[in-house]
Amino acid sequence: MRNGGELLLRAVRAVTEQTLRPSEILIYDTESTDGAVQQIKALVGKIPLKVFPVLKHEFDHGGTRNAGLKQARFPWVLYLTQDAVCADSGTFAALLASIAGKNVVAVYGKQLPHSDANPLAATAREANYGSERIEQNMARAAQLGIKTWFSSNSFCIWNKAALVKAGGFAEKLILGEDMHAAARLIQAGGTVIYEPGAQVRHSHNYSAFEEFRRYFDIGVFHAEHSDLLFRAGNGNKEGLKFVLRQAKSLWRQKALLSLLRLPFHVAAKFLGYKLGRKFTLLGTRLSRYLSMHKNYWPVQQNLR
Repeated sequence: MRNGGELLLRAVRAVTEQTLRPSEILIYDTESTDGAVQQIKALVGKIPLKVFPVLKHEFDHGGTRNAGLKQARFPWVLYLTQDAVCADSGTFAALLASIAGKNVVAVYGKQLPHSDANPLAATAREANYGSERIEQNMARAAQLGIKTWFSSNSFCIWNKAALVKAGGFAEKLILGEDMHAAARLIQAGGTVIYEPGAQVRHSHNYSAFEEFRRYFDIGVFHAEHSDLLFRAGNGNKEGLKFVLRQAKSLWRQKALLSLLRLPFHVAAKFLGYKLGRKFTLLGTRLSRYLSMHKNYWPVQQNLR
């Protein structure tokens, strides 16, 4: 976490109000200055809590989560980002109901928009997280395509033993440590479950340029790990279906201004993704400028 403010405190309160409360809470704090850590300690009550400091320049999506995986003392480890708020008191119970299935290695839940989400952000969540429970494994790879490997560490529970056996989360990725881990575990015979009954509120009101930067990073991720991620096909068909679902939702809601803005956001995502796939031609300096996760690029520069 880093300077999560009131949204973080709401997320922690929602955790403490669950019918199935966590056995322990581990927080990794990246140089926060808003005083939230002390407030969290007061909120969690009797739930065992440990806070670990992380230097900003040392933060790594996979590395920080691996540190938590190592510290966790129980068979299942639930990852929750600071801006993901449980939608009701039964969120954890609904997630845990799916862990008993055969070869289940991870379960992630449905993400709903925050109350302040604009129509584009709200319909993006609706388009990406449906109401159907999905079992993601190699038997369904031909049907699901690249969505076979989809998961989200904003709200996902992992089998510790399976994840440790697979080497944990990949480190020094620009993003996508959750998808990378899911792909490796599924290709080794595991099953990842999407459980829509377990819900959190998590969304971002990104501008078109912010969408460009995020999708630039996704393009970089796909370019660097295409052998792993594209074994079930590329994401072109899924991307088109996503846009059509979002457009239909905006039309149904009569959000006409947002519907007019949608092509600009789609174009920004498309251009960002295509440039990200070709990042090796752009050089480190330009790639860093275009990227959302800028701390990634000095690592790349040192490797070249």
